[in-house]
Amino acid sequence: MKIVLDASIGVKWFRYENESNTDLANKLLQQQFQNEIEIIVPDLFFFEIINTLLSKKYLNVDDIYSASESLHLMNMKVIFPNKKIIDTSINIADRTKLTFYDSIYISVAISEQALLLTEDKEILNYSDKFKFIRSLDKF
Repeated sequence: MKIVLDASIGVKWFRYENESNTDLANKLLQQQFQNEIEIIVPDLFFFEIINTLLSKKYLNVDDIYSASESLHLMNMKVIFPNKKIIDTSINIADRTKLTFYDSIYISVAISEQALLLTEDKEILNYSDKFKFIRSLDKF
């Protein structure tokens, strides 16, 4: 099964303070390592997670470097958005008023014919329109 994750899921692997469903997020990694699922992310995923972690006062720069290294060792399939994905993302952002960044996750899921897992409330508001969008606890 192919699953696109957005940063709201990935950050749960590194930030436990005030986070729900960290056990479910960690289970996804376990399933990835056991080849039960394929985790797919756009390159944006890394930038968003590092940016979020940098804003946390309880993490130091060594923690951030460690998180970055861990992300690169997870063997996720990384998608570098091509013109079709970018054009689809622009269209989605225009129709939904989601950010372009959020729209990229949806566009990658469309391109990869994959499920999109997110905890982002704005994206989840469109799960009726895009049937492949699910929250972590509904997976």
